Amino acid sequence: MRFRMLGPLEVTGPDRSVPITAERQRVLLALLLMEANRVVTAERLVDAVWGDSPPSTARGQIHICVSMVRANLAKAGLTDVIHTRPWGYVAEVADDDLDLHVFDRLALAGRAAAESGRHAEAVSVFAEALALWRGDIHVDSGAARTALQAPVARLNEQRLTVVDQWVDAQMALGLHQQLIEQLIELVMQNPLREHLRAQLMVALYRSGRQAEALEAYRGGRQVLIDELGIEPGEELRRVQEEILSGALDSPRPSPAAPPAPAPDAPAAEAPRVPRLLPGAIADFTGRDALVDQLTHALETDPADSCGLRIIAVTGKGGVGKTTLAVHLGHLLADRYPDGQLFAKLRGPSGRPVAPGQILERFLRSLGVPGAAIPATVEERAELFRDHIADRRVLILLDDAIDEAQVRWLLPGSPHCPVLLTSRSRLTGLEGTHSVQMDVFTTEQALQMLSRIIGAERVQVDIPSALALIDLCDGLALALRIAAARMAARPHWPLGQMVARLHNEHERLNELTHGGVDVRASLAVAYQELPVDAQCLFRRLSVLEATEFSSWVAAPLLGTDVATAEDTLERLVDAQLVDVELVDGCRARYRLHSLVRVYSQECLAEKESTPQRAAVLSRVLSTWLYLLEEAQRRVYQGDHALHGTAPRRALDRWVVDREVADPMVWFEEERTSLITAVRQAAAAGHDELCWDLALTLVTMFENYNYFDDWRTTHEVALAVTRHNDNRRGQAAMLYSLGSLHMFEYRLDEAGSRLGAARKLFREVGDRHGQALAIRNLAFIDQVRGRRDEAMDGYEEALAKLDQAGDPTTEAHILGSMAQIQLDRGLVTEAKRTLETALALLQHSGGHRIRAQTLCRLGEAHLETGDLAAAERAFTEGMESIRAAGDQVGEAHALRGLATARHRQGAHTAALEMLERAVAIADRVNERFTAGRIRLTLGEVTAEQRRYVLAREHTAAALEIFQRIDAAGWRDRAIRVLKDIDAESAEAPAPSWSLWGHGPSAPRLETSATRPGARR
Repeated sequence: MRFRMLGPLEVTGPDRSVPITAERQRVLLALLLMEANRVVTAERLVDAVWGDSPPSTARGQIHICVSMVRANLAKAGLTDVIHTRPWGYVAEVADDDLDLHVFDRLALAGRAAAESGRHAEAVSVFAEALALWRGDIHVDSGAARTALQAPVARLNEQRLTVVDQWVDAQMALGLHQQLIEQLIELVMQNPLREHLRAQLMVALYRSGRQAEALEAYRGGRQVLIDELGIEPGEELRRVQEEILSGALDSPRPSPAAPPAPAPDAPAAEAPRVPRLLPGAIADFTGRDALVDQLTHALETDPADSCGLRIIAVTGKGGVGKTTLAVHLGHLLADRYPDGQLFAKLRGPSGRPVAPGQILERFLRSLGVPGAAIPATVEERAELFRDHIADRRVLILLDDAIDEAQVRWLLPGSPHCPVLLTSRSRLTGLEGTHSVQMDVFTTEQALQMLSRIIGAERVQVDIPSALALIDLCDGLALALRIAAARMAARPHWPLGQMVARLHNEHERLNELTHGGVDVRASLAVAYQELPVDAQCLFRRLSVLEATEFSSWVAAPLLGTDVATAEDTLERLVDAQLVDVELVDGCRARYRLHSLVRVYSQECLAEKESTPQRAAVLSRVLSTWLYLLEEAQRRVYQGDHALHGTAPRRALDRWVVDREVADPMVWFEEERTSLITAVRQAAAAGHDELCWDLALTLVTMFENYNYFDDWRTTHEVALAVTRHNDNRRGQAAMLYSLGSLHMFEYRLDEAGSRLGAARKLFREVGDRHGQALAIRNLAFIDQVRGRRDEAMDGYEEALAKLDQAGDPTTEAHILGSMAQIQLDRGLVTEAKRTLETALALLQHSGGHRIRAQTLCRLGEAHLETGDLAAAERAFTEGMESIRAAGDQVGEAHALRGLATARHRQGAHTAALEMLERAVAIADRVNERFTAGRIRLTLGEVTAEQRRYVLAREHTAAALEIFQRIDAAGWRDRAIRVLKDIDAESAEAPAPSWSLWGHGPSAPRLETSATRPGARR
C-alpha cells in the first residue's frame, strides 16, 4: 500500500518512503486521502489549516501547499496523485493503494462470511482488517482537529463495528473464555458502547461467571445514566433478563442429534408468561394523538369476530415507529395477561431475520423445550399458533421488511393482536389497519428537546431550537441524537449544535452518537432497493428543486416515463421519497433534506462527474421541451426566439397530463423552473440556460413575476458572456430591455435593446434584430416621437420578411395603426388593422388578435359606429379573459366604457373604468393605470364633477412624469388646463372626449406591451 491513514500518516513510493513533516502538508494530504477520489473544496482545506481566522492569502497558500505535497510525492515516484478541479482538489488513489479502502473491502468480506455461517473464515478476515490499524489516527492540533474530527470519528466507528463483528464471529465458535480479557479492555475504552458490554456479559456468563456478568450490566447502566441520562437499550436489558432467567444457555449441539429424554422424566413446568418488550423510553413525548388512535384500534374487535387484528405503523426510518410501538406495548401490557412478544425482523446488518429463527425464540419464551421445536418453519408456525390460541398475548413485530416475512409470525386467534412497524406499507396483509407516522411537528419536537436537555435551555434560545428542528427535518432519531449530544455537553449553547449541522456535507457525520446514527438508518432502506431504484434515489439529488413531478424520473434514469414512475413509487414505498396530492389529484414528490444529503453522498460515491453532467442535461432538456409545450398552449403558437439546445421529448400522454392546464402547471413548477435556469448556468450549459430563461418570459409576463424575470436573465446573461455565446447574450439583453420597458425604465430599456440590436446584427439574426427594433420603436412611441417610432416599425417589418413570424408582424402593424389613430388617420388605421387580423387568421396569436380587435374597436368609435365598436371590444375581451391577460382586460374595459358612455349608459361606463383601473393597479401596470385614470378625469369633467376630474387627471400626470411618457404627459397637462378653464366658466365643457373628429382627444386601447415573449 502506498498510503496508510489507519494510524500515523505514512506514504511509501515505489522508490522509498516519503516523510511529510510540515504540519500544513500533513493536514492537507490527510484530508484529501480521507476523501480519496472525491473533490475536496478549497474552502474545506482553508478551514482545515486555519479554522475561522484564515489570512487574506489563504487560497494562494493552499495552492502552494498542494504544489509542495506533489513535489514530495514525486520524489518517491508517486506522480499524478493530486489533481486540480474547478472547485478544489482530488486525490486519485487505487483501492489497493490506500489502507482505508483495503480495510473497507476486508470488513465487507468478513460480514459476508459471517452472514453465511462461515464463522472461522469471518474471524480470519476481520483480524486481517483490524491488523491494518497501527494505532490512533493522528490529528494535528488547532484547526485541523476540528476539520478532521468528523472523518476520524467515522473511521474509529467503523473500526469498532468490525471489532463487534469479529467478537460475534468468535463467540459463534464458542470461544467465550478466550475473549474475556480483550472484551474487558475494549469495554473500559468504550464504556458507552452497549454491544461490546453485552458481548462481555455473554462471554462471562458462558464461562461460568454469572455474578461478574450481572455486575458488568450494573456498571454499564450507571455509566449510561451518569453520562447520557438514559437507561440501557434493548440489547443490554435482554441479555440481563436472559442471564437472570437462565435462557442464555451455552451453545447447544446440533439439533440433528438431540439428546433423548429419560423415560421417567418429570412433566414440564407450566410455561411462564413471556415479557419480551424492550424498556420504554422515559422521555417519550409528542405522540398523544397517535397513541389514542392505536389504542382504539388494538382494543376494537374486528368486524369478523374470527378475524385477526393487525395494526401497522409505517413511516420513514428514524421517525420513531419502534419507540411508539414499545411505549404502546407497555401502556397496554396489563390488558394482555398472557404476555407480550417482541421481535426485530431486521438483523444488525440490515438483512431480514428468518421467520423460523423468530418463531424458535417465541416458542422458547412460551415454554417449549428446545428439543421439541420442529425443524421446518411451517411446523414452527403451526406450533406457535397452537400455543397462543387460547391466550391473550400482544405480539409486537418491529421493522418488518415485507408481507412474506410477517405471515409466518401471525397468530390464529383474534385475542392476540399484532402491532407491526415497517418502512413499507405492507398493503398485501389482508385486513391490516395502517397508520402512517410522520415527522414531528414543531411543537412536538420542542417538547422532545425540552424533555432531554431541559426546558430552560430551550427557552433561552428559541430561534436556535427551531433551526435545530428544521435541520433535523423533524425526524425523531436525528433530534434525539442531537439532543443526546447536547445533554452530554451542557456547556454547549444550542447555536453551536446548529452551526455544526449547517454544513450539509458533514451533517450526517454530526448526527451520530452512542452507536446510533441517521446515516445507518437511511442506508438500510437504500441497500434493500433494487438496482434501478438505487440509481434513481442517487440521481434525485441532481435536482436542486425541493419538489418535483413524477416525469423527472424518466430523464434521470434515461428510460420511458411509465417504467421510471414505477421505479419512483418503489422509493415512495421505501419511505425515502415523500408524496402529496395537490388539489386532490396531482402528485408532487420531495426529498427531506437529510435524505437528500444521503442521496448526494451515494451519488458522489457511485457516479462520475461526466455521468452526473449527462443526467442533469437530460433533465434540463426535458424541462425546456415541456415549457415550450406549455407556452404553445397558452398562446396558441410559438414564434419566440430559441436557441440550439436539445429538447428531450416526452410521450404525448405524459405531456397532455402535465400541461393540461398550462398556467396551473407553471404555478406549480415555477420555483423548479427558476432553479433549473440556475443549475444550467452553474453547469456551464449556456445555450440551455438562456433558452430556458427566454421561454419562461411569457409565463412571467402573464403573472407580472418581474423579479423572477430579472433573476433568471441576469444569471443567463452572465453564463452566455462567460462562454462568449453572443446570440445568447443578445437574446438576454433584448429580454432584459423589454423588462425595463415594461417597468417604464425607458433609458435602461433603450440601452439594453440597442446593445441587443448590435449583437443580433453581428451574428446575422434578422429575427432578433426585428424584435429589438420593434421595442425601441415602442419606446419612441411612448415618448411621443411618432415619426421615429413609425420609421422603427417599418424597419422591423422589413427584417421580418423571411422570419415566418406573422404574430410579430401583426403586433407591429397594430402599433403602427395606433400612431395613425393618434394622427386622426382613421381610415388608414382600419386598413392596417384589417391586414394585421388577416395575418393572425392562422398564426394562433390569440393575445395579439385580442389587442388588434380592441384597436379596431377604437377606430369604430372614431367614426361613430358604436355597434361595431362594441362587437370588436367584446370579441377581444373573450380572447383576453380566456388567456388570463389582466392588462389586456383593463384596456378592453376602457374601450367598452367608451361605447357604453356614448350610448348614454354613463353609470355603467364609470363602473367599467373603475374596474379597469383596479385591475391595472393590482398587477402594477402603471402606464395602463395612468391612461385609465386620465380617461376617468375626462369623463368626470364632462359630467361637471371638476374636483374629482382634477384628482384623476393629476394622478395620471404623476404616473406619466415618473415613467417618462412624454406624449401622454403633455396630453394630461392639456386636460388639466381644460378642466381648470371649464370649472372657472362653469357652463358646458368646450371639448368632448366622447365626440369624434381629428381634433378630439381619444380613448386609446392600444396594444398593451410589446411581446418580449418572442
